[in-house]
Amino acid sequence: MKKSSLQLCLSLTLLACSSMASAQFGKLSGLTNPLAGNSSGASAEQIVTKYVNGSRSVMNADAKMLEAVGLKDEAAKASLQAANLTQGATKGNLEEAEKVQTDSSKALEDKLQNNKVTMDAASKKLFAAGVQDLANGVIQYVGMSKDVSGFKPNVASLGVANTAIYVVKSLPSSIKNLASTLKMAMDFSKANDIPVPKEANDATAML
Repeated sequence: MKKSSLQLCLSLTLLACSSMASAQFGKLSGLTNPLAGNSSGASAEQIVTKYVNGSRSVMNADAKMLEAVGLKDEAAKASLQAANLTQGATKGNLEEAEKVQTDSSKALEDKLQNNKVTMDAASKKLFAAGVQDLANGVIQYVGMSKDVSGFKPNVASLGVANTAIYVVKSLPSSIKNLASTLKMAMDFSKANDIPVPKEANDATAML
């Protein structure tokens, strides 16, 4: 009887020690395992993918609006850049896309402000479609705000982490610039009897 009791006590003691060791090892592995970070929130890949999708919407919007007001060369550049921007884009790809987008917005602003734009029904329809795409791009960008605010680079994604960091840094200014372009496009639409898509008002409400 005594022998059985002794064996039971010994077994319980070993079990307790094993549980404590496992718990401690779990804590240590969480500290030392570089792959354990960023278990919650968006990954670098998800952030880059969302940004690429938003950028493609914006550049497609630029291409449509530029063509609608007669700037066909600038429209072609924006359309080509949108086609070239694909999933797996690098920081360099996004920087190039941002430059084209900035140039497109400047060309569009200059054209709309000179008050010498003549548009037929087809051009107005194309411009409205561009405003819709632009609004969708803004909505996608604004929707990323929570993702980028909580993003922490993970060494498991070193290949895209640098690109994601670029997105995190550039997103606020991108949203601000696009908000200005969207407002300009909406004002022009209202002044020229061009229907303003519902998405444009939705995007404006999010800003």
